[in-house]
Amino acid sequence: MNEIDVSVVDWLTTAALRDIRTQVFIDEQGVPEALEWDADDQSATHFLMCAEGEPLGTARLLDDGHIGRVAVLPAWRGKGLGERLMREVMAYAQGRGMDTLLLSAQVQAQGLYQRLGFINCSQLYMEAGIPHIAMRWQAETLAISELPAIEFSSPGTYPIHNPPAEPRTNRAIDLPYQLGDQRELVEVNESTALDHVCLMLSQAQRQVIVYAADQAVWMFNRRDVLNALEQLIGRQPKCRIRVLLQEAGTPFLQGHSLVNLMHRFPSLVDIRKQHPDREKEPHVYMLVDNSGVLMLPKAAHRQGFARYHSPDQVRRWGRHFDELWATSQSDSAIRRFLL
Repeated sequence: MNEIDVSVVDWLTTAALRDIRTQVFIDEQGVPEALEWDADDQSATHFLMCAEGEPLGTARLLDDGHIGRVAVLPAWRGKGLGERLMREVMAYAQGRGMDTLLLSAQVQAQGLYQRLGFINCSQLYMEAGIPHIAMRWQAETLAISELPAIEFSSPGTYPIHNPPAEPRTNRAIDLPYQLGDQRELVEVNESTALDHVCLMLSQAQRQVIVYAADQAVWMFNRRDVLNALEQLIGRQPKCRIRVLLQEAGTPFLQGHSLVNLMHRFPSLVDIRKQHPDREKEPHVYMLVDNSGVLMLPKAAHRQGFARYHSPDQVRRWGRHFDELWATSQSDSAIRRFLL
C-alpha cells in the first residue's frame, strides 16, 4: 500500500477536508448541507489522511473529547484505514490529557469503534435520517495493568501497603478574585473561562443558575465543573442548582454531563428546556449566589466577562432567568437519559 500519513491541518486553508466530507456525507449519504457544516468546525482539531499526498480521509476532535466527521473515500475503504485514522486521533487526544472520548456512531460502523474499545452508551436514535448510537471510550478502563503492586513480608504478619486514594480536589486556579468582594469587570476568553467558572463555584454557598449550557458544552460538560458542583452540594446540602437549555441535544447529554449530576441529586439539581415559543438568545451566563456573574454575550465566540460582586446584574439576569424558567419544560431526551 502507498505510504499513509495522518496530520493535523487548518480548517480554513485545507479544502480537502470539505471535499471529502461533501463526497461522503452530502453526496453519498444524503446528509443536508445545513447539518453537515456547523460552528464546531471553526474550533475543532482537524485530521487529514493522505496516501503519498492524495487526500483520502478526515476526522475532527472537539475540545470536550468528541470525535466526529470520520470519513474515508469509497475507493480506499476495506483496507483498515478508518481504524488507523481513529487510532491517530485517539493518540492525539490522549497526548493532550483527554481520558474520555465520545462519538456518535453510524450503526453500520459500530463494529469498528468497538474494536477500538468504545462501548455503547445510548439507545438507537436518528441523526440526519441515519441510525446512530452514542459511544464512549475511557482511558481508565484500559489502565488496570498499571496499578501499583501490593507490598508484603513473610512469614508472620503480612502488612499491606496501598497508596492512599487520590481525593477529588478543586481545579488548581491562580486567580486573585473573591466572590462578594471584587467589583471590577474581568475579561474572559476560552483559556480562562473554565477557571472562572470553577473559582466561582468553589466559593458558592446557596445557588447556581446557568442559562444555555448547551451552547457552551466545551465549558460546562467538564469533569472540573462537575467536581466543583459536587463539592458545593457536599458543603451546602440545601443549595439549588438550575440549568436551562435551549436544546437537549446529544453533545450536551454525553460525556461529563450535568445530567449525571441531576440523576444523582434530583432534589438539588434541576435541568429543563426553554419553551420553544421563547426566543433563543445568543448568550450564555452563570449566576452564583447574589454576587457572581459570568457572561458570554455570543457563545460561539467564547469571549465575555466575569464579575465577582455585581448584585445588580445578578438580580437583573436572575429575573430574566426566572421568566424563562416559569415557562420551561421537562425534556423527553433528558428523561430518557435518566432512565
